[in-house]
Amino acid sequence: MNSMKYRMLLVCLSVSMMIFASQAMAWTIVQAAANDAKEDLYAPVSSKPQIISKVKDKPITKVKPLQGYMPYQAEVQSQRLVEGQGLAQCWLPVTRHKGWELDAQALFARTKGKTVYWNTNYGYGGGYGGYGYQNYVDFNSQLGLPEHAVVPTFSAKYRFQPRWSMQYSIMPTSFEATTNPDNYFQFGTLNYTTGQGVKSKWERLYQRIGLVYDPILTQTSRVGVFADYVRLNERLSVYQPGCCGSAFDNDMNMTMAGIEIEKCLKSSRFWNTLSVEGRAGVAFGDDGQGSDLTAGLKYSLAFSNGRTGFVKGGYRYITYKKKYSDAKMIDTAMDGGFVEMGFVF
Repeated sequence: MNSMKYRMLLVCLSVSMMIFASQAMAWTIVQAAANDAKEDLYAPVSSKPQIISKVKDKPITKVKPLQGYMPYQAEVQSQRLVEGQGLAQCWLPVTRHKGWELDAQALFARTKGKTVYWNTNYGYGGGYGGYGYQNYVDFNSQLGLPEHAVVPTFSAKYRFQPRWSMQYSIMPTSFEATTNPDNYFQFGTLNYTTGQGVKSKWERLYQRIGLVYDPILTQTSRVGVFADYVRLNERLSVYQPGCCGSAFDNDMNMTMAGIEIEKCLKSSRFWNTLSVEGRAGVAFGDDGQGSDLTAGLKYSLAFSNGRTGFVKGGYRYITYKKKYSDAKMIDTAMDGGFVEMGFVF
């Protein structure tokens, strides 16, 4: 009888355990504690994360800059914002690939010059009256040519390769005056005495064409080296009004080599840029020598679609000299402040 009671009790406990197990919806306690995703039930235990750790942000690396030329300012600034770098502190606008730069300059020049030109056998009639001695003829004091004048220059530059450009500039010049010299001088076949009326005219066409290579072209600076062909044509005419005179023709075909540097100083929030610029070229060949030096400040204004305009101001010095012989020589110079305006597109 007692054994029958024990058996009944064991059966009841077994049924109760089966009922409780069916409510747990899992075969093991570990499975019952897991989430409801079925794929997790069959995942290996080793693949399940044991500890929840803080995820570290992957550091942002800089994108390699575009090679060959500097892209548009807006593109680069937008790229910097995407990368979380913020706006650049200073940005130097440059001509884009297959882009143009056109400018016009006004040089407030002090013009100077001296010449020796006579074609007689002895060269008599110098300022000191000595036989066989020829003094220099001064452009200003003896010929009366103006010491100060505004001289224009027009330039064009085309960037046909990312770091290569072609440039051309032209400077036309023409001065004339009528004066009475304060001492004797000889020009050509004539002698001019004190108080005698003299009319003179100086015409010159200064042209340069060549290539520029930029070995350094960064966000804040540009360094370029250039080689130009220089063509200089000038004529100095001196004659007595109503009578006769002579003309000195000077033609020079030279090579110029030089360097140009531009450095960004400050860029505003609207991407307008202040920069300093310098350029130096030395000309040689054809029994002559010369130089063209420029230094100044440049302020660039940003327009749409990568276009910019600029104004520039500074100092420029130009000199050319050629000596044919002791009886024929010319030495001229121009220097002074300048203002310039241009567009880059």
